[in-house]
Amino acid sequence: MRFPKHSIDYEINMEALHEMETFVPMTQPERIALRHWVKNGHDIETNPWNYYDEDAYPLNYLRAYRLEHGYSSGPWDYWKGPEDQWYWDREKRCFSPEDEL
Repeated sequence: MRFPKHSIDYEINMEALHEMETFVPMTQPERIALRHWVKNGHDIETNPWNYYDEDAYPLNYLRAYRLEHGYSSGPWDYWKGPEDQWYWDREKRCFSPEDEL
């Protein structure tokens, strides 16, 4: 979904972008790509690759970007959850429990 500039949804999304930039460690290319995505009116909680989490919700742009570019884990992923985190299934393009792989 794209939000028109000067809409309340666009402004809320820009606030979410500033919050993510403040609290989530990211590389400069990630920051540039994320800003470009949001400033073009896209929701920060969606992604152009149609990647979904284990509950069938779209991954936020940053997590999807990292999967698309081949590095889904690292020290920046402290918010991902416990060690029993689901694994990325490339065929289904979503997270799945280890026993389903």
